Amino acid sequence: MKTRQSILLYGAGGHGKVVADMIETGGKYTIAGFVDDHRNGNFYGYPILGTGDDLSSILAKGVKTAIVSIGDAAARMDAERRLRIAGFLIATIIHPSAQIARTAILGEGTVVMPHAVVGPDTHVAAGCIINTAATVDHDCTLGEGAHIAPGAHLAGGVTVGRESHIGIGCSVKEGISIGKRVMVGAGSVVVESLPSDCIAYGVPAKPVRGKSA
Repeated sequence: MKTRQSILLYGAGGHGKVVADMIETGGKYTIAGFVDDHRNGNFYGYPILGTGDDLSSILAKGVKTAIVSIGDAAARMDAERRLRIAGFLIATIIHPSAQIARTAILGEGTVVMPHAVVGPDTHVAAGCIINTAATVDHDCTLGEGAHIAPGAHLAGGVTVGRESHIGIGCSVKEGISIGKRVMVGAGSVVVESLPSDCIAYGVPAKPVRGKSA
């Protein structure tokens, strides 16, 4: 029987629970524990082994692989950067029920959740979340840290910029371009491209303000 690799999860919150469940279901890894910058003790049945400041010592104890389990995009990408600097290998976690086209490319640190679909020739950068039952159709491009929320659907040829969030139940028309760090509200229908650094929502979705407002 093949020995399972140990894996460290960075982030002990709601998203961490879901990622832990996926890892348990997948059977490839054994969870060594979590690190978290705001909690200690135990979480979801696993020990919290320290904070981001303890990564080098955890690596030295033999845990070589990690995944970031933080929902917030900016925090997720910062945690992934810290893991890389410490020397960890970054895993990509795919639930067994997800459907990934053979020509799709998934970046390191990406998590593809139950019943999600990633279509042919779609390029998903590092650190993305394709959440439960979300669909990303053919020829889409997702930038680093993008999050496609549960039940959101991207038609073919959509581009989503770095650290953008497509909210739960959204639909995005084919060929649309969504900029960097965009927040699209739940249930929105995107039929026109959206600029970077905005919040947009509605049917059809319209930018309502900059994210710094």
